[in-house]
Amino acid sequence: MSVETIFEPLVRRKLFASPEEAARKLVRNYVLQQIATYRQQIAEFERRHGMDFEQFTRYTSERIALLRRANGQSDEERQRLAQAIMQDEDDWLEWKAAEDMLQSWLGLQEESPA
Repeated sequence: MSVETIFEPLVRRKLFASPEEAARKLVRNYVLQQIATYRQQIAEFERRHGMDFEQFTRYTSERIALLRRANGQSDEERQRLAQAIMQDEDDWLEWKAAEDMLQSWLGLQEESPA
């Protein structure tokens, strides 16, 4: 199936002037949608953790260091801290992926013609 075949119904119904215009506008809208999605995900992480990604990275590193030292902590306290750190690491990985994807989509937005 060619690009023209895909966009032909949109042009025929006069929703777009040409297949090129349809492709350009639809891609632009998709890019904007992806940017909004990742911004929303990042905002949710910031709300949940009360800090931005850089701060959360430092916070998580500090908690890992605390667990490694484990001075005077009971086994139960260390276990609770380890479980909390595992959840934080899961969040960190998802947050990092969202940050990276946002940057990719923002870069694509800058490269794409309007």
